Amino acid sequence: MTVESTEAHEDGNAAAVSLPPPEMTAQSSSTQNLSDEQIASAIVSRLSRDDKLAMRDGDQAFWPGVRDMMKSGSQSGPWAAGALPEHHLPGVHYTEGSRGIVLKGATTFPTVIARAATFDPELEERIGAIIGYEMRAFGGTLFGGVPLNLMRHPAWGRAQESYGEDSFLIGAMGSALVRGVQQHGMACIKNFALASMENSKLSLNVTVGQRALYEMYLPHFRKAVEAGAAAVMTSYSSINGELCGHNRELLTQLLKTDWGFKGFVLSDFLFGIRNAKEAALAGVDLEMPFQLHFHQHLSELIDDGEITEAALDDACYRLILQQLKILKKGSYEKKQVGCAEFRSVAQEAAEKSTVLLKNEGGFLPLKDIQSIGVIGRLASVANTGDKGTSDTQPTHITTPLAGLRSYYKHKIDIWQDRGQNINRALQIAKRADAVVLVVGNDHSREGEWVSADLAARFHEALPQPRNREEAKIASQFLRAFGGAGSAGKPQESGGAEDGYGSGDRQSLRLPPHDVELIKQVCAANSNCVVVVMGGGTILMNEWQDKPAAILLHWYPGMEGGTALARILSGEVSPSGKLPFVIPRRESDLPDFDRNARKVIYDLWHGYRKLDKDDVTPAYPFGFGLSYSQFHYSELVVTPPDELMTGSIEVQFSIANIGQVEAEEVSQVYIAPKGSAVERAKQELKGFQRLCIPAGESRQVAVSIPIEELAIFDSERNQMVVERILYDVVVGSSSQDPNSLRLELNLFGELNETTEEPA
Repeated sequence: MTVESTEAHEDGNAAAVSLPPPEMTAQSSSTQNLSDEQIASAIVSRLSRDDKLAMRDGDQAFWPGVRDMMKSGSQSGPWAAGALPEHHLPGVHYTEGSRGIVLKGATTFPTVIARAATFDPELEERIGAIIGYEMRAFGGTLFGGVPLNLMRHPAWGRAQESYGEDSFLIGAMGSALVRGVQQHGMACIKNFALASMENSKLSLNVTVGQRALYEMYLPHFRKAVEAGAAAVMTSYSSINGELCGHNRELLTQLLKTDWGFKGFVLSDFLFGIRNAKEAALAGVDLEMPFQLHFHQHLSELIDDGEITEAALDDACYRLILQQLKILKKGSYEKKQVGCAEFRSVAQEAAEKSTVLLKNEGGFLPLKDIQSIGVIGRLASVANTGDKGTSDTQPTHITTPLAGLRSYYKHKIDIWQDRGQNINRALQIAKRADAVVLVVGNDHSREGEWVSADLAARFHEALPQPRNREEAKIASQFLRAFGGAGSAGKPQESGGAEDGYGSGDRQSLRLPPHDVELIKQVCAANSNCVVVVMGGGTILMNEWQDKPAAILLHWYPGMEGGTALARILSGEVSPSGKLPFVIPRRESDLPDFDRNARKVIYDLWHGYRKLDKDDVTPAYPFGFGLSYSQFHYSELVVTPPDELMTGSIEVQFSIANIGQVEAEEVSQVYIAPKGSAVERAKQELKGFQRLCIPAGESRQVAVSIPIEELAIFDSERNQMVVERILYDVVVGSSSQDPNSLRLELNLFGELNETTEEPA
């Protein structure tokens, strides 16, 4: 069984999906030449207004839905919306899971930020295909786990659900995930737009200029739309004072008109919209997950002429069209969920995502040793990410300790200490030939956050309970979410002062105990590799000189421990690259107030900000070591034949001059020269991952569409390519000292220069 195939399996036992009646299907003899668009229009024309209204929100009444959500969160099963069985319309069946489907037994992959470190869109597309397949096997049709928001600041609690700080990388990886999921179901990209803070998300207003919006925060969304995404979810944030779910310029003008988006727009869950009229006029097609604003007010708004019948028809048409596109893809085998084939892809992702930051004297891989001391609490716990809506339920999780024990079996003595008592840890460290020290974050220090006063904030929008049972549910909801300190507060709050879950991070550094453990263990045994777990940037300058090696292991999914053992042993060379910059000081990054209600987003964050400020990072964007070494040469840059529609062709050679086969991620940056406006010194505009045997070389070709160089011209209100010179820079990171550089003149001949170090 290949996950790329979209054909049905005859013995599939997934929930059946009904086709539209024969006279409306593309397969019937009378309509065999009709397109999906024509069929969708025909179905809409036969629906009553009540049918159409029923398609515009979740199928569950509000209070029963809230009861189910409070009981089991997003792990209870797909959330249904717009099902019309009498018309053979199955509706939308939404399920979460950015690191895998959240339902029991599905494959758990590394978190999104970890997968970004692979710089491998082909792998991400395979992951998307598996997620799409498993979703359909569970009866789901819409996957709401394609998170495209840019990590403006790494303290963001859900940075682990992002592809990092660079729009180009986000666009490449997010589009790949969309293509994979859409092989089997509908992919929903989120959150549109500017969602990059957690604690204040429900009340945050982002002030952003046009250049930052169009150059930094929107390009990756457009690429995912062009990749075929079926749905777009709104953000809780407001942009320049207007809630995203009420923003007509964003949803109708930009998304549906300018970008030509043919799918549907759904609200973020529960309170993603606050007013039925404003949301409907803005372009929200579906309110999720329960019956709330649209259910209460949409019919009256149409009666009063404030919402047109044509607008109602358009929303239903969009929902039906996307359902038709996936109904042809058949049923799926539930027995395939979490199978060995899928788990092997999760392991591959964990291996390719691991970033080697330091390897003093070639300490790694661990060879010719008799004993390993494994120290640290996180070495033996299942640590796959936060416990919010993206939390998964795999059949097993291989921890770092379990992976090492399984890999080495009886060949090497492995002693473990949780590191809570430093003296005991030091005894292990002194006895061992080498130490694997596992430190970092878990769900208690970063992740999704729910406001404790959720019910109080939106009390006026809550529907009146219809019976005693609903009144009981409403009372429970108000006790749990009526305000900070309310009765019924969940026991595991994760430490946020006024909410449930861990939320945005309070520090980018390791916990003090971990730092002290590193210092003392490394003093006792210098043969130490520190394995760092977490979902984003961790500052390391206070301890990075102590260990012999440092590995960034992320939240590595269900097979992370196996992947770590293979890397430490040398069976696999590490090849991950940082999808963000690691600074020396938190002050090198933009200001971050986790409780802010207003924030300004500009062009400067991540490596762009450090470059602008001439600040040297601890580890640059795109950085990652290997067990081998690579040499770049023979750079050739060819301008496009057609200036406004063509591509810049970049060719070069990479030689593996080390002793082992390894994979390398080559990166292409464009550096504008003499711009009329302030621009980033350089930006990632291309990359390619290659496996190169020791002693061999490979020719690399990277094509960069000319529009990737464009900036927003406010006077012309469009993206334009400046008529200036550009440097094309090729290397293994954004600050590779051995990078190659050629000057490119888009409006003339390539200058007679030769490649030289940057």
